[in-house]
Formats: sequence, structure tokens, C-alpha cells
Amino acid sequence: MLSSGGRPEERPGIHNQAELAYRRLRERLTDGHYSPGDRLTELGMCEDLGMSRTPVREALRRLQSDGLVTSTGRGVVVSSLSPDEMLHAMHLHGALDALAAKLAATAQREGQLSPAQLGGLKEAAHHVEERAEAGDAAGAWRANLDFHMMLARLSGNPLLEDALDRIWARFAIVSLSNINRRRDLTPRQHDAILSAILDGDPQRAEAAAAEHVREAVEKFGEGHH
Repeated sequence: MLSSGGRPEERPGIHNQAELAYRRLRERLTDGHYSPGDRLTELGMCEDLGMSRTPVREALRRLQSDGLVTSTGRGVVVSSLSPDEMLHAMHLHGALDALAAKLAATAQREGQLSPAQLGGLKEAAHHVEERAEAGDAAGAWRANLDFHMMLARLSGNPLLEDALDRIWARFAIVSLSNINRRRDLTPRQHDAILSAILDGDPQRAEAAAAEHVREAVEKFGEGHH
């Protein structure tokens, strides 16, 4: 729905308005603007976005398809994840993240990654360290998301990137609403993944990414016993 060089705001039409409504609502959801269980009404969203009902209704349908909101018959509510659902999502994320790391390291080994791309990944990892050391839990979480989504982009597989983006959106709604209770983001947690990718070692990158998520799953399990 996006033209080359054009932004949604620049083009008229109901399809463009629905796309804009979807993007703005999705951004609010993944930024922690709403919490799991919050009720979202069409009228309220129209007032919030300054838009008519038709594009808002279409946006809410798409968000429901993404699993970010759930229909209740009287509007929708922001979706949550039960502990079991969270573990399922984390296991899937682990498999996809390991594949992304393997593909990124393969691309590096074959000389397909530019210095700018590698520099961006290094900077993303450094930003996680910086925010974690500063005690900024929300900032560290968002920096962690940036690192993993950059890793997905470097995989060169757009379907993999889309799948990880959908999983992280679900994580964001649950995690950012409970950010003050999260203590699982630690400095230098991505060193092994980053080192393996820079060395162009697919097997080591895959193993490091899998271990990174395994540790996250273990910490999550400890917090829900």
C-alpha cells in the first residue's frame, strides 16, 4: 500500500486512511500506550486518531488478524498472552532468531553484508548495553527489539522478518505493560551472536542465538513458578 518515496499521509483515499489508521494504532499498541485487557471502541479510536469509522474499523480488523486485539462483541480488547502462550511464542521466536543469525552470518561469509549494515548491528548491540547499564528497562527492551529486528533484516529473508515482527509485536504489548518487573535484559547479552556474525560463522551464530533465547525462556520460567 506504500508507493516508492511516498508516505501514507501524502495520498488520499480510504485505503490509504485505513493503512494510516492501522500503522498508528499498531504503533500505540507496541509502544505500551495500551495495556492487555484495555477495551478499544471504534468511537474512542476515531477520536484518538481524528479519523472516520470506516478506516478505523478496517484497522481494527487487521490488528485482530495480527493477534494484537481480540473481538468481544462490544468492541475489542488489547490481547494478552498467558504464561503458556508466552512460552510457545518464545520457543518459536528462538527457532526463527537462530535461523536469522545463521543466514546473516552466511551472508557475511559470502561478502553480502556492507560495512554500514555491520556497523548498524554493532551499534544496536551497544545501545542495548548502554540502556541496560543505565538501568533504563524500557529503553533496553526497545533497544533489544531493534537489535533483533536488524538481525532479521540482515537474514535477507523478508518472510522471516515479517514473522519475527509479528511475534515481537505480541511480546511488546505484554512486556512493556510489566516493564518495571522485568530484570532479564543484561549488558553484553548479544556479544556471542554479534561476534559469530562478524566472523561469518553460521553454525556458531545459530548456536549463540538459540542459547540467547534459551536463557530468556529459562528466566521467564523462573518468574512464573
